Amino acid sequence: MACTLADLNNFDLIAVNGDDANTFLQGQLSCNLSKLSAQHTLLATYCDLKGRVISDMRVLLLGQDILLLCQSGMGNALRKTLDKYIVFSKASTSIKTAQFERYGIYGADATSTVIELFGAAPSSAGESLSVDTACVYRLPDAQARFEVLVAVENETLIERIQSLGVTDDLEEWDLADIRQGIVHIHPDIQENYTPQLLNYDLMGHVDFKKGCYTGQEIVARMHYRGTAKKRLFRASVEGFPVSVDSLLLHQGQSVGEIVSVALTDSGKFEILAILPCELVEKKAAFELRNGSLEGGEKQGATAAITLLTLPDLDLRT
Repeated sequence: MACTLADLNNFDLIAVNGDDANTFLQGQLSCNLSKLSAQHTLLATYCDLKGRVISDMRVLLLGQDILLLCQSGMGNALRKTLDKYIVFSKASTSIKTAQFERYGIYGADATSTVIELFGAAPSSAGESLSVDTACVYRLPDAQARFEVLVAVENETLIERIQSLGVTDDLEEWDLADIRQGIVHIHPDIQENYTPQLLNYDLMGHVDFKKGCYTGQEIVARMHYRGTAKKRLFRASVEGFPVSVDSLLLHQGQSVGEIVSVALTDSGKFEILAILPCELVEKKAAFELRNGSLEGGEKQGATAAITLLTLPDLDLRT
């Protein structure tokens, strides 16, 4: 079997149900809930009034519940914020993390493995297939990549998945996310970034044709006013121990920040970093440094980065 199954139980899950669940979320999230169905999931953000992302999420419909899938540690904060506004709606929220497990399936035989487990496989990004208390949906990638969300009570399916061999080494999965420009909000960075800085506006998290939602005025203004000043870019570096705390410099000045890092099979690191678009367009040189800027430009070793392409990004190198 030329595919890998990964344990992705680093998530939180909120269920929203009730007669007004769809209408309520339509006024809170950046996606268009009218496009949600059992056959199609949505990407979304939940922003504060300043247009900064409290959490990103995938929105799914499973049975009667609208499920909001977000990064581990974000569920309680997201639910607390939603509950401030839900009191006037015929809807309620609950944390469902402990009732589900999540797995990733990727590799050359990923599609055939999903067909073996579900009887069919989603063919395009965002498309989903539900069977009983489980669903599988496809991620954007050149090679087929899927996530499976399954209720813990569905022991038969979980046993079948685990019998195929499941790894908790997520280096390859994280690298695949980086190569697709995927960044998930976690507690350390919540409310730090606008959707535009993380390219969420390019990747389908924001529907600019829907009505109002929390933070919509700021998000829309940034989208329509013209060219973004900063965006998320992908880059690589060799022979340098990079982390999200490494400094990103241009001519000795800090100009960007790293939001995710993964190691490749060749020993290089690939990163997603927020950089000034103008400097990228000019093909300016960027370098990494560990430590601080105190003591001047010559303090600490540096390494040059090489900018790489990203799907859906207008500024390609």
